[in-house]
Amino acid sequence: MVGSCALLPAIALAQAVNDRWTSAVAPELPTELSLHRMVNHLLSVNKTVLSKRNESGITATNIDRAQAAFQAQVNASISNGNSLIRNTAEDRLIRSELDVYRRSSTDYSAAVSKLFSPGTKVEVKTTMSRFLTNLLEQRQGNTADNYRTFYGVTITQPLQRDSGAEVTMAKLRVAELDTTSAELGARDAVSTVTAEGILTYLDLSLAQERVMMAEERIQVGNRLLVQANDLQEQGRVPMSDVWEVETSLLRYSAALSEAKQQLRERVNKLRTLLMTTSAAVPETLKATEPLPQQMGEPVVTDRSLKVALEKRDDLRMRRTMADREGVQLAYSKNQTLPRIDLVASYGLNGLAFSANDAYLYSSMRDFPTWSIGFQMNFPLGENRQAKADIVASRLRQEEALLSLHALEVAIANDIDTSVGLLTSAAERWKQMREAAERELQQLELERKRLSAGRSGMREILFREERALNARFAVVEQQVAYARAEALLQAAQGTLMERFQQSN
Repeated sequence: MVGSCALLPAIALAQAVNDRWTSAVAPELPTELSLHRMVNHLLSVNKTVLSKRNESGITATNIDRAQAAFQAQVNASISNGNSLIRNTAEDRLIRSELDVYRRSSTDYSAAVSKLFSPGTKVEVKTTMSRFLTNLLEQRQGNTADNYRTFYGVTITQPLQRDSGAEVTMAKLRVAELDTTSAELGARDAVSTVTAEGILTYLDLSLAQERVMMAEERIQVGNRLLVQANDLQEQGRVPMSDVWEVETSLLRYSAALSEAKQQLRERVNKLRTLLMTTSAAVPETLKATEPLPQQMGEPVVTDRSLKVALEKRDDLRMRRTMADREGVQLAYSKNQTLPRIDLVASYGLNGLAFSANDAYLYSSMRDFPTWSIGFQMNFPLGENRQAKADIVASRLRQEEALLSLHALEVAIANDIDTSVGLLTSAAERWKQMREAAERELQQLELERKRLSAGRSGMREILFREERALNARFAVVEQQVAYARAEALLQAAQGTLMERFQQSN
């Protein structure tokens, strides 16, 4: 009793979470489900699918991060300073009137820089300094403010490391390939979850058919019991035949109870996939999709394998990952090279008592500043970091290629198994259908014999059971065929096409 009371808060909490999920996230779930309705609901609530989609969206942000390297950058600064220094003996020759030299200034700087795909970095920069010294102030009074200006451009072109579009764009290319891989992974998750949902749905269909067949057995048994009692009263069959029918009815009732429990298990398994509970949807879910009534065209293994190698999202993802490691390896090799940059700059300088005059071209053109040269940077000895990156990149590329080859082998075997499963299901379906027709013929013949007094209730009961079993065997093969068809489509990577076409 105490244990039951302790469980009540947990049950209430679980119910509250379920209610919150149902009302805030999950769409309304009907009790009668077609296959397409079930799949649509499944893909809208399944945790694996939603997580993969979120991962894909997060990975896609890496493209923006990589593209940001090519975005123009603005750098601006402003500072105000004052310096007070004692004059040296040499300074006193120029500043004989002053014992201390004071300089105050306000400095402005603005620059725009941008990286281009060949690795070239261009920076356009301008600076202005408004300054005043006590020497100028003493000699010129209130007009002593000076404005020193500069504008120019600096171009830096890598010649070894980080040179060329292939290297400069490597991070962006890797981000694009990672995004593609994540998208393909999400699509593969959709296909995998859909296949699981279809198989669960078909299991539910079969469980429903089993319950209906068990109920029909009871109806047949009750009919035979009435007939057996009539014949026994007429003295045409012994009492043991009546007992045989009654015993069979007990077995049929037990089979119905078992079938209903199996149906309950299948319903709850589907509820679990659809992220709901019996408390949220108390009505029993019902599969309404009709089972296949005819077999499709025979499947050729080679053709199915070709389709799978073209359309399987997990295979395309592995290929993309192999390409990604190839790009990373090429980038790592480039980073082993020394950094040698060609740097060129050109600018003009201005000086005047006003900012406008200092920026006039006429006052700046005769005072150019330019430079051109090389700058180098490399470690002394072996570049250990770059070498380690190459080793890691090669191993990752090898791992990606091994995974790709392993998946190709697995797909080839999956296709062979799936084609064989579909072919076998088709053969069994055809054979069971013929067997069911013959059992029905045998049953009709036995009924005629009973009417003529040449057969007994035991034989009729036996034939009725065989006919019902044969009919259910046909249903089992229809379900087996539908399962095999879904598994083959999943193995080929074409499972979702049937739902996209219908939508």
